[in-house]
Amino acid sequence: MRNDILKIMANRAKNRLLNKSLKDTYPNVSIKIISNNDDKFYNKVKEMLNKNKNVTNPIKLLMDENKLIKMNSLQREKYLFETISKYISARERFFKEELNRIY
Repeated sequence: MRNDILKIMANRAKNRLLNKSLKDTYPNVSIKIISNNDDKFYNKVKEMLNKNKNVTNPIKLLMDENKLIKMNSLQREKYLFETISKYISARERFFKEELNRIY
């Protein structure tokens, strides 16, 4: 019995992470966090890395505090993970461009 409850809770958490049940839970919520081709976001990362390539907390600098305050915990989690993913992609792009510029 206890094992079944744990499995159910784990599946619910997994579904939340994968966003499968988020629409069922919050049918009227639609949030556009960061688009895949966001040049404004990339330019912000580029400017930040040009100033200091070893930024200690880049995600905090990239996240919008006003949006964050208005979100519930699931939305904040999604926003955080998407921002991290976009930052990693933008950072890789920045360093590739730097390498190409050097050679």
